[in-house]
Amino acid sequence: MDKIIKYIQIFFSRELWFQLKQSVAMFCSHNVWAIKNIGAKGDETIIRPSASLANPEHIYLGKRVHVQRNVYLWAGKESTITIGDNTIIGPGSFITSDNHGTKRGQLIRDQAGIEKDVTIGSDVWLGAYVIILPGVTIGDGAVIAAGSVVTKDVPQYTICAGVPARPIKNRE
Repeated sequence: MDKIIKYIQIFFSRELWFQLKQSVAMFCSHNVWAIKNIGAKGDETIIRPSASLANPEHIYLGKRVHVQRNVYLWAGKESTITIGDNTIIGPGSFITSDNHGTKRGQLIRDQAGIEKDVTIGSDVWLGAYVIILPGVTIGDGAVIAAGSVVTKDVPQYTICAGVPARPIKNRE
């Protein structure tokens, strides 16, 4: 009986309805509206409902790109994210072309952003929870292991892993 009372209290709580409203608003603006306003989206490209896109007009996806669950594609207001054909982006990955400044003497939250384009080639596989930082170019056919943080360019057909990501071998 205590469990039932607990769930009834949660159902009628202000917090539940506030969070629900916020979740629906975020889903509509960062997914549904964003996909409708994406810079380009190739044929047969799949973007899962829990993906989040920022500044979608600066995001360009090739043909047959697969954007898995809980992926963040956050382009800057003056920078782009470009992803080639047949690329797979694993769940929980985060790709951004925008970052905070880090100068001393000024609050980080008040600093101008640092924006650099991100380019990911064709036939690339980004494992689960990969992070791609601004200014990175990943060559065609590259593979980035799950959990890696890519801070530098990756040559084509290179397999990288780690934090920061480093080449471990080449695709054969």
